[in-house]
Amino acid sequence: MPDNLSPREREIFDLLLEGFSPKVIAKKLHISHATVDFHRTNLYGKLGVHSIQELFAKYSTHGAADTEEKREIIPAFALGFYSYTDMERRTETGKSTANISVSRKKIDGEIVEVLNLKTNLVKTKYDIHTIYADMHTVTLNQRLRKANGIRFKAIGDGKPWQVEFHTTESHMGEIFFSYIYLFSTIRDQVIDVDIPYTSIYLPEYWEKYRFEFDKEKIVTLSIGANFLQGYGKSLLQMFDFEIY
Repeated sequence: MPDNLSPREREIFDLLLEGFSPKVIAKKLHISHATVDFHRTNLYGKLGVHSIQELFAKYSTHGAADTEEKREIIPAFALGFYSYTDMERRTETGKSTANISVSRKKIDGEIVEVLNLKTNLVKTKYDIHTIYADMHTVTLNQRLRKANGIRFKAIGDGKPWQVEFHTTESHMGEIFFSYIYLFSTIRDQVIDVDIPYTSIYLPEYWEKYRFEFDKEKIVTLSIGANFLQGYGKSLLQMFDFEIY
């Protein structure tokens, strides 16, 4: 145990080495997430480390060196999502829209950073499968390729949403097929969405493009609304996004 830490820093040091995330530590110690971050920054400085990986490498004795990395919350602004809709793909008729923003919201007594996806699905003359409004990210590719799944918390309006994992095999001209995971929301309630790669599947309507999922070939992760929702407006708010 380092001898230059304050009592609070020692508590946080021990919990970090046990694999607890800053958010969980805040709850365990009955302090704010910001306070945990403040003490964590101070103890990193005192110990001469710059990340949880360096902390584990220097002080861990039980081989759990990557536990915290797997539990690390990725801030909403760092997710790298951008919107994409049938309006952009079918410019002559597409009218669906998607807007992405980041805001702060009080949830269960705690202020969290939330990623908002507002969509409006509008019918087109094309096949119903082309109706979509969602958000994509390539920023997380390297981490997704080394992981076993993702998880996040969400608040919705009762409509279903679809998560897609696109790989190098999942693009063929104008067709973008992928392995997917569907989840339903409960109006104005927080839900936990946990998506291990073992739970994703290729939908029947893409069976003719059959291929095996290979996480090391992930090129895009998308989350969005499509024909399964029906037409009209919808809102999904995401936070506490993790890759594990």
